[in-house]
Amino acid sequence: MKNIISPFIIVLTAITLCASLNSCKGAKSYVKRGAKMEAAGMIDQAADFYSTALKKKPANLDALSGLNRTGQIILSRHLALFDEATLRSDKESAIRNFKNAESFYDKVNAFGVTLNFPDSKRAQYESVKNDHVQELYTIATSHLEKLEYNQALKLLEEITSLVPGFKDAASLADFAFCTPTYDLAMTAMDDKLFRSAYETFSDVVNRDETFKDASERRDEVLELGRFTIALMSFKNGSNRRNISTKLSSYVEQNLMESNDPFLVVVDRESIDLILQEQQLELSGLTSGAELEIGSLLGVKAILKGTVTGCTVSTTPLRHDNKRGYEKYRVETIDSEGKKRNETKYRSVGYSEFYQSSEVAMSFTLKLVSMETGAILSSKTIESYSSDDVRYLKYGGNARMLYPAKSNGSVNASSSGHNMLLGLIGQREKLKNDNIMVDDVTKNLAVKIQREIESIIKEQVR
Repeated sequence: MKNIISPFIIVLTAITLCASLNSCKGAKSYVKRGAKMEAAGMIDQAADFYSTALKKKPANLDALSGLNRTGQIILSRHLALFDEATLRSDKESAIRNFKNAESFYDKVNAFGVTLNFPDSKRAQYESVKNDHVQELYTIATSHLEKLEYNQALKLLEEITSLVPGFKDAASLADFAFCTPTYDLAMTAMDDKLFRSAYETFSDVVNRDETFKDASERRDEVLELGRFTIALMSFKNGSNRRNISTKLSSYVEQNLMESNDPFLVVVDRESIDLILQEQQLELSGLTSGAELEIGSLLGVKAILKGTVTGCTVSTTPLRHDNKRGYEKYRVETIDSEGKKRNETKYRSVGYSEFYQSSEVAMSFTLKLVSMETGAILSSKTIESYSSDDVRYLKYGGNARMLYPAKSNGSVNASSSGHNMLLGLIGQREKLKNDNIMVDDVTKNLAVKIQREIESIIKEQVR
């Protein structure tokens, strides 16, 4: 056990020591650069170098000392700018410079360096900030009285960011946002732009759910703009059994899970029940009859379609016999009688195998308006999927296998060797046909869903 552990400990210690030395070397280098910058009066750059040194070695005393010196100069500079702005009564600039000072203080403090930040400056800042906020509040309320909502909102949000809970600034900000937004939503609703109205009312509700009747109005436009479709059973024009039923199921599921709030799908069971009650079938219906069915279902459109093709193409398994080289070593004795290992290559044969498969599926979609009988969409949608296998078989030591160049000589490059290694142990069987067909069907259902959603966005503006 001792003979096993000891080498491990030695190696681990060596690695740790090496890493530590590299870290120290890097830290010292940045400290030297920082010192040069500091001597040249480039204080900001010097502080950056000292900070970098501390990132590499947090306990570097020279870096800590350097950052303390340069950091204090930079902090004092920020505070001086704060004082100058305060004397000019430029409260906005004063606040900005004080925040810069605080941000820098926190940044340096994270390295374990505590700079001198006078409490008197903090008290002075609070006084300046409170005066500034009161002035902003007065201006903001004046804008509100003039119905200048955007100007008021900007100032009120600045107030709440500086002093959360200042008077009624937060509620006034909500009012300044919601009032014009609500008016925009009402205009969109009057213009029958139901999607725009819904989204705009949602903005109001998300900001203040109690604002006027925004929540009720949002529900109203959702109902007014709702686009209900009936999904009819798809026809199968391919030689793949039950593929249309599976596609129909996937499409129905996708549409029911759609993020479009205006899209409503009448499930297949409800459709069949109504048709049975009316003793009707959709197969072979005229356009006039379709309109009647649409009226019975209370839908705005019906979705019909046919799977026009579903093919699976698989190539025969092909293999190529190739020449390569297997590397080996032999022990030789040189002229001085010393033993040496010589690398050699022997010519060998190996086989590469190839096979591929492709699934192609096409679907003709038709979305018919039940209000006008017009075809809202008629197009063919396609989906593809492919799979292939490529692997190598060799009876010798595959780990020592190298390819041959075009001239027949050994290709001893690591890239050629690794390429062959990558083919060893690869998957030899193609994906199951049914799995591939199912993947293509799901992909096709997604494409159909996107097409329907696109149409509905055009219908419900």
